[in-house]
Amino acid sequence: MKKWNNGIMECWKIGKLQHWALSSFLDSLILLIDNLFFGAFESLRPIYNKIFGESKMKQIIIFIGILLMFAGQAFTPCATAQTGYAGMPGSYLHMGVGARAMGMGKAYTALASDPTAVYWNPAGLATQDPYQIYVMHSTLFFDTNFDYVAASAPTERFGSFGLGIIALTSGGFEQRSVLNEELGKFSMMDMAFLFNWSTEAYFGVSVGVNYKLVTQKMLEFSGVGHGLDIGLKTKLFDRFDAGLVFVNIINPSVSLASEAQKFPAQIRFGVASPFLNDKLSLSSDVTKILGWGSTHLNIGIEYRVLSNIALRAGLNNGRFTIGSGISFKNYGIDYGNASVSELGVNHRFAVKYEFGGFGVKADAFPEIFSPAGEQNISKIKLHVKTRSAVSKWILEIKNSEGKIVRKFSESGNIPEQIVWDGKNNIGALVADGKFHYHFEVLTADGKNLYTDGMLVSVDSRGPIGTLGLNDEK
Repeated sequence: MKKWNNGIMECWKIGKLQHWALSSFLDSLILLIDNLFFGAFESLRPIYNKIFGESKMKQIIIFIGILLMFAGQAFTPCATAQTGYAGMPGSYLHMGVGARAMGMGKAYTALASDPTAVYWNPAGLATQDPYQIYVMHSTLFFDTNFDYVAASAPTERFGSFGLGIIALTSGGFEQRSVLNEELGKFSMMDMAFLFNWSTEAYFGVSVGVNYKLVTQKMLEFSGVGHGLDIGLKTKLFDRFDAGLVFVNIINPSVSLASEAQKFPAQIRFGVASPFLNDKLSLSSDVTKILGWGSTHLNIGIEYRVLSNIALRAGLNNGRFTIGSGISFKNYGIDYGNASVSELGVNHRFAVKYEFGGFGVKADAFPEIFSPAGEQNISKIKLHVKTRSAVSKWILEIKNSEGKIVRKFSESGNIPEQIVWDGKNNIGALVADGKFHYHFEVLTADGKNLYTDGMLVSVDSRGPIGTLGLNDEK
């Protein structure tokens, strides 16, 4: 506890002034840009408002203000020039996991909601819906591999559970005697097992805990240590996701051939927010490693080119990172790239699979029907699994242009199936084509679950063929 207090007090004098002035700073910044910039270029205001909306302007400015505050904390005199982890006990646990996180400069504390949240923020899995499996691999230099495997599962009454395994393995080292005689080769392995539990403690406030079991092995020596992490996640200003994590609040201590090495504690705070109808996400983290004199600032950005394709970039304590991701059905593939040092570039690949759990979806039978034919209806089955009772549901059927042709909605329980006769909201038959759906459910505890997908095809043309005489022989 003394180390935590010393670390927190280390930047108190400067940090107190920055936090005290944050509110005034944001108001002044908004007023300054509003008066100077748009005062000088008034013609730009309608263009800006059309793209972002008037409220978006303040949201973006507030976000930039928070980033500036982070930058001030990261580069104040209390931060040292030491930015690496060389020689730090348990340094591999500060490398970060996940390809998406890497692509976004490791600014992931407020964003994490997949199985990498077991590492980034123990509270991140509290509101997850599906079961998830995650695998990441990265090949480093000098025959070194960095891997992460994780799984997570939500429950209806007991919160969410997760398990993550981190492994750093290095091989090909030569072992020699005191007489410099070659004794063969050996390898080293560092591993951490993270056992996670998280829940939504209050509306909009999630908490999570990690029990951490770390192991080290080199030659005939091995050691084991135990640690504890605590995480919080909530919203600020009803717009920004915010995360706060205390890493190694109980410090793992591992002994090999010599005295025990204690892993340093860490405080990490992050904010993130979506813009442009959730196509653009901005995030930032500031990390303080206590007792090590190291403060890091990370910034990330993600833009969804399509609903299932994302491009990413970031700054990991001054080093540029890039990444990308693609998802299809229940699968997701991510790539992250970072220049870690003069020794080379770190490439990361990850695969995620989602299934079951809580969520909503719809499917129809038959998938092709003709409103004017014998098979003139399609039965739509609604699949719903929620943590609390359903208060309202909406099913929208859209044509290929994205226009709503039929809408079903009701309060309370969801019917087992809906029959669609191929007619729109005013009772006219729809044109032939493919139809998609948007299915949304609002629950009693305020959660909003939704999904989009392909539903049915309407084809009223009937059988297609030719009529004529057989070819003459």
